[in-house]
Amino acid sequence: MAARTSSKKVTLRHATIRQALASIQAQGLLVSKADATAKIKGCWLHTPAQSAWAVVHTIRKHGAALEDVVVIEVIVPRKNLKRFRTGLWYSVQDVPATALGIVIDGASFGASASE
Repeated sequence: MAARTSSKKVTLRHATIRQALASIQAQGLLVSKADATAKIKGCWLHTPAQSAWAVVHTIRKHGAALEDVVVIEVIVPRKNLKRFRTGLWYSVQDVPATALGIVIDGASFGASASE
């Protein structure tokens, strides 16, 4: 399933640990919070088709349990995005809290992530 577009905006998703959710909902996705050791510093987003992969990636990166992962829908201007690979995008600009949508429990992707 491809990302939905409307008026040059794209609906993507961001996987994160539940512990960071309140901060993200208050401040948005901040580039300054990106991994300091990463080659590309940005707010990482993915298409719905990549959610299971993103959940597994988040579990491995943070050493979290499946129950501790959430996926947030994000609506961002297409011009702010750079494609990394199929289904994976990043923004070098902060994503404001007003651009955040529904929050999906990471366990929803558990069955497909374990396959």
